[in-house]
Amino acid sequence: MNAHFLRSVNPVAASGYANKVISRRLLPSLAVAGTLFICPAVLHAQELSLPCDEKEAQVLAEKRDNEVKRITAFQPAKPKKRIDPRYPISAARRGQEGWVKMSYVIDEEGNVQDAVVDDFGGHRDFKRKALHALKQWKYEPAMKNGQPTQQCQQAVQFDFMLDGKSGASRQFIAKYRDIDEMFQNGEVEEAEALLTELREDDTLNHYENAWAANMDATIASHLKDWRRELSSLKRVKASNGSTFGKNSVFSEDHIAYTLQRSVLLSAELGYYADALRIFEDLTSFEDQQERIQATQPIIETIREQIASNKHISIDMEIDDRELVFHTLVRNQFAFDSIKGDLGSVEVRCQSHREKFTVAEDHIWTIPESWGECRVMVKGDEGTSFELIEVATTEAVSYTHLTLPTKRIV
Repeated sequence: MNAHFLRSVNPVAASGYANKVISRRLLPSLAVAGTLFICPAVLHAQELSLPCDEKEAQVLAEKRDNEVKRITAFQPAKPKKRIDPRYPISAARRGQEGWVKMSYVIDEEGNVQDAVVDDFGGHRDFKRKALHALKQWKYEPAMKNGQPTQQCQQAVQFDFMLDGKSGASRQFIAKYRDIDEMFQNGEVEEAEALLTELREDDTLNHYENAWAANMDATIASHLKDWRRELSSLKRVKASNGSTFGKNSVFSEDHIAYTLQRSVLLSAELGYYADALRIFEDLTSFEDQQERIQATQPIIETIREQIASNKHISIDMEIDDRELVFHTLVRNQFAFDSIKGDLGSVEVRCQSHREKFTVAEDHIWTIPESWGECRVMVKGDEGTSFELIEVATTEAVSYTHLTLPTKRIV
């Protein structure tokens, strides 16, 4: 299949956006933590689901009448019972804080199925407790054309925080300053080694986790490791807290910077759906018009690329969870240049999901009525591959090369 799919130049990446310097105001100084009160714990659940009202408005404006009736017949699931995770006693005693982001499916009976940890910060016990709680959630099932159906794009973040704890310990501040000094003096390897040691500390709170992720993003940017930098910037935002207030770590301006930078990096890596979503988050900051306007040309380039007749090729690698996610911007995709072992690909859309084995000789076609879809690819850690979002106009020309098109039904 290598000969069939010629790599298209990513115009966003070719422009070198990730190498551009974005103006950033000085960060606030690290604050020293006050007295710790173990109880009560603060557990925030930030639930995200497909914006059905926005999708309906878009469909009403763009689709024919018969299509509108079909899509607007979908009614999202409604929560009936939510269980908060138990705060791990050992983590509370050590003053540990963190967060867990998960995606899951709601089945036809309103039960949570196939919960997956997308990312987390803090101790691994938080993952176990979050998964245990989420699996007990109950919903009134989603309805489509009067019948119960699956709802396949759900996400939630649990924040594990302790009352009375804010700021960083003096030990953390001392080590952080050493890392920063090493980095500023060009001792990048030494700074990275000390940062790794700092992040392995099992007593970090959410404030310290946010600062550690911020430093990791800075080092990754210097090394031009865009995927690592993007991951760390996402962890900065996740660790910052759900709202700006007493639990937030960074200022609104710095979070706006991380969003702007995340748009650039997502565009550079070909994560176009992520870039568009993050840009929407950025536009919610009323006082960040300069950043919004500076980022707008990148968004326009992304939209042009999505609408073009060129393939979109994304380099991907299975991480230590033995899976990786990607949100599609087109309804046809394929795999190429697989190095390692890929086990399966699961396609999760608004009300449909399908699971397949992976092969390099198929183009998967998703019905447009399924809406935005996310693929979850499982395999051995370290396996690399190209996920190709196929341009419809070009896919037809490949039929004579024995590339069968597999329609998801």
